[in-house]
Amino acid sequence: MCGICGVFNKEAQGGRTQERVIEAMLRAIRHRGPDGSGTLILDQAALGFNRLSFIDLEGGMQPIQNEDQTISMICNGEIYNYRSLREELSAKGHIFRTKTDVEVILHLYEECGMDFPGRLNGQFAIALYDERKRQLLLVRDQIGISPLFYTVVGDKVVFASEIKAILEYPGVERKLNLKAVDQLMNFPGIVSPVTFFQGIYSLEGGHMLQIVQGQEIRNLEYWDLCYGPDEEDRGEEYYVERLRELLKEAIARRLVADVPIGFYISGGLDSSVVACYIGKFLLNSYYSFSAEIGSGDLDESRFQKIIKDYVRSEHYSTKVAEQEIWENLSEVIYHAESAVKESYDVAAYLLSALVRQSPAKAVLTGQGSDEFFCGYVGYMLDLFRNMQKGKMSAQECEANERLWGDPYFRYERNHPEIRNIHRMIYSQDIRGEIDSFSAWASSPINVDRVRGLSSQKRRSYIDYKLRLSDHLLGEHGDRMFFSHSVEGRHPFLDAELLSFVVTIPDKYKLNGTNEKYILKKAGRGIVPEEILKRRKFPFQAPGMSAMVKQAQDTRFLEDSLIRKYGVFDVDYVNEMKKVYTQSDFKLMGAYEIDYLLIVMTVTMLCERFSLTV
Repeated sequence: MCGICGVFNKEAQGGRTQERVIEAMLRAIRHRGPDGSGTLILDQAALGFNRLSFIDLEGGMQPIQNEDQTISMICNGEIYNYRSLREELSAKGHIFRTKTDVEVILHLYEECGMDFPGRLNGQFAIALYDERKRQLLLVRDQIGISPLFYTVVGDKVVFASEIKAILEYPGVERKLNLKAVDQLMNFPGIVSPVTFFQGIYSLEGGHMLQIVQGQEIRNLEYWDLCYGPDEEDRGEEYYVERLRELLKEAIARRLVADVPIGFYISGGLDSSVVACYIGKFLLNSYYSFSAEIGSGDLDESRFQKIIKDYVRSEHYSTKVAEQEIWENLSEVIYHAESAVKESYDVAAYLLSALVRQSPAKAVLTGQGSDEFFCGYVGYMLDLFRNMQKGKMSAQECEANERLWGDPYFRYERNHPEIRNIHRMIYSQDIRGEIDSFSAWASSPINVDRVRGLSSQKRRSYIDYKLRLSDHLLGEHGDRMFFSHSVEGRHPFLDAELLSFVVTIPDKYKLNGTNEKYILKKAGRGIVPEEILKRRKFPFQAPGMSAMVKQAQDTRFLEDSLIRKYGVFDVDYVNEMKKVYTQSDFKLMGAYEIDYLLIVMTVTMLCERFSLTV
């Protein structure tokens, strides 16, 4: 994984991009690839690349070109099925000049044209320029693990792995996108193509941007997670054994590198499955990492120790003090390029700093399991769906139907109800415009994809779109990993594994109220029983109540700064501060929104990036 950036003249008369512009963009994202940089300046396109080396350490620099140099490419990512693709393409006469995994992309494009992304199993953000066709393709992996942002400045398309690189391009506007603020107030996080920067877009996972000179830009979907009608039940034993087999293969693919690879140990089921599969089947020596945060019932260090001792890894651990949360929050917001409503991004930031101190350059995680094995509390709440129907107003039912394709399906929030709170939080100037940037004026998903699905499948699809891609894999994942030049790899999001998981019948994922039933079965005899049987609870980190009670640095909540940007109501913010300081006040973890943290981090984001409103 690396950092990429570039510029494409979408009109034939566009001038040649100066190399110094690309170099400035690369400097802004040097943390994504400190092992070297490369540029390629052509008449109609300019490509820049920062490298974090994993395979072919000596010969893997990008940009790379095909045999006759008519196709040029940069890729931030890993192609896990590159060996089989390379063998297939070599047999057809393609000549490889490096040993890297990503070179297969060039030759696959030559062989398959626009259909090439669907053949890739990996995590990738690709910029591919075809000189003969005067065409640039920007491609993001199926789930959206690798980020890719873009904007249009005059006759130029400017793109990069992170927004801060795009901001280095002359003429890019620095303006806060209020729709992103409203999405954060309503959903787990922002949803592609929305970003916090007006006019700068995030390419959606499973999408490809086709830009041909003189033509309109086309945003093409080449993949989506599709739950079909229930297939014939092949029996529990079949699904358990097949899941075990595919998990082993997915994990093994992500351990391929010419540098050390490690893994995270959170103490929960998902990371434990990854760690124990590695320990039992795949490696004899490896590195593991954990962060201890919280105390009492929220302290997971005991479970982390169980796994560490079980797999006998060389373990690195850090205990995150509450003071560190607030001391590092501004830097986290800079790397996330996003406001947040939970402080646990800081724990992820400090954990990647810990990895940076070790020999490992990448880590495997358990991310993506909850969304596809019914790991969140919402899946169990759906079991009591009929009891909720009588409590829903006509207004909420209308919103649910429009957003989620079912009047009685509530995704976390009663949106009309919390809109009343939002009208008080927003400043008087903003309240009158709220309908123009409303997060729930239209659905953030393709509602037709969930119509007729069971509640379990519907929630899984929405979790994938709203929680996983841009939040957990984006500002909480990729951006925190690369803040310290570390790569994250996610076996549960393997393309081959996912294509099987979507066929597993609902009852094997949520068995009564037993979440992740089939995954626990697949872990039996591999993962310690104490982990398989432990009660699941959501990860929590200190919220704004703890910060204001301890009189920490709250300058980003000062009246002058709130008024400067005019997004939030000063009087209401001050009322919230009073409530938050009450001795008996405590937010209910994942069930209540930390509005004061949203206010502070939106202000922090505006200050850090000099945004206007």
